[in-house]
Amino acid sequence: MRRIPFRTAANGLLALFAAAIAFQLVVLAGLIPTEMVWGGRLANAEERTVGALVSLCVLVIAMLLVLVRLGRIGRSLPALGMWGLWAVCALFALSTVGNLFALDLRETLIFTPITLVAALLAARVAMGE
Repeated sequence: MRRIPFRTAANGLLALFAAAIAFQLVVLAGLIPTEMVWGGRLANAEERTVGALVSLCVLVIAMLLVLVRLGRIGRSLPALGMWGLWAVCALFALSTVGNLFALDLRETLIFTPITLVAALLAARVAMGE
């Protein structure tokens, strides 16, 4: 895991989260089918909106944790960055498992590898330099 340079992993994770935020904004706009998000288990547009807003909040917090770990913000909070990134790793690992059981095959095929990469990169960033 340490073969991936820390900064490369952190920047890759930031790029991945930025892309995920863009995707969630498209979901929020209603341009992505409801069955293609949250495991295909959302019943209506209102649930899709709530899900997208929750996802956006989690992604923004995750980005902030990466920035803390990089020392760009909150330099007095290195433990928060480390433990926060381990929590992000666990969240994306669980999301990977959830994507494997999604009702929509597109979600399984597209998002399972993405969440797996996010979990691995988060673990690498949590490990530090």
